[in-house]
Amino acid sequence: MRERFADLLEDLLRAGISPRRANRYVRELSDHHADLIEHLEAQGLSHQEAEQSATQRLGSHDTLLLPMLADARFRSMASRWPAVVYLVLPLVSQIILALLAAIFLIAAASTPLRPALIDLASGAAILWLTGSVILSWAAILAAHRRRASMRWPVIAALAVATLAAAVNIGVTMPVAEIHGEITLALTHPSPLSLVTLAALSLLPLVLHFRARSAT
Repeated sequence: MRERFADLLEDLLRAGISPRRANRYVRELSDHHADLIEHLEAQGLSHQEAEQSATQRLGSHDTLLLPMLADARFRSMASRWPAVVYLVLPLVSQIILALLAAIFLIAAASTPLRPALIDLASGAAILWLTGSVILSWAAILAAHRRRASMRWPVIAALAVATLAAAVNIGVTMPVAEIHGEITLALTHPSPLSLVTLAALSLLPLVLHFRARSAT
């Protein structure tokens, strides 16, 4: 029965209504519509007549949209502050990941894991790069779910990829009188790393545009 309100759901999402609220509203309408049909059929109407009458009683498409659009509380944070949700949050999360990786390596240097610090740093670097791709995917998929513009998620994906390619997490073990170092450095990213990360980060856009062309 929810298929009857599929267009309504799409319009709610495009208007910035949060997916959770939009889906709950459509589910309640669908249940109410089904109850009306059942009630009208019990009064002797055919299923087709009951369905038509129930639809008329609920109101037109625009009438059903109005209560949700009129209340700003139903709008998602992403629709009100897209730059914050799709760009600032991924970048802040990425910086936090880098700091956590450095803190972990510093802590590990004082434990029996010290001999494996170089391997741990390599693992942290892989997780850092993987995390950047995941953050970009999360931003793009969140915008897709909300039928939002891809402008900010794409900017975020490119910014996150650039930062991921530029940050170097490394460990230098002590040799003779040379002290060891744990470094978290901002370097000039290599073009290959940057292009590869950007391509991986933007991969969900393929699914987004396929879904749009299918509709």
